Amino acid sequence: MFSKKQISDLKDTLEMMDFSGEDVDSELKNLMGYIESLPEKITLYRILRADSKEDIDLEELGSHYSPKKEDLLSSHSYVTGIGDDTFLVTVIADKSQIDFFQTIHNNILYPNEQEVTLKKKGKGVKIKSVKKIKVA
Repeated sequence: MFSKKQISDLKDTLEMMDFSGEDVDSELKNLMGYIESLPEKITLYRILRADSKEDIDLEELGSHYSPKKEDLLSSHSYVTGIGDDTFLVTVIADKSQIDFFQTIHNNILYPNEQEVTLKKKGKGVKIKSVKKIKVA
């Protein structure tokens, strides 16, 4: 699944985040298990800002998603895009569209986000819905 260099890079990132020794190997094994456990088709969520639904580039929605809608809505403080309105985008992605290395890397750096990173800025995902939402 990963090259030796990628494994080394992930271990270096874990060490940078204060993991050491056996904890590095254990955490990397847990993260790889997470990737392997993802279904072949997965529903993902993303929050975007735009002036209107029509202003959202539906061909290239972006790379960063959450598999947990409620967690995203309750804890996500950074919103991508420019505009007055906030939208929740729901997509269905094939497992083959997931960038496994970047997903693990981002989960090491931002463990509370439980992010799934897609290849090609999300091109090719099936859009299930784009809904305007209220944010606090």
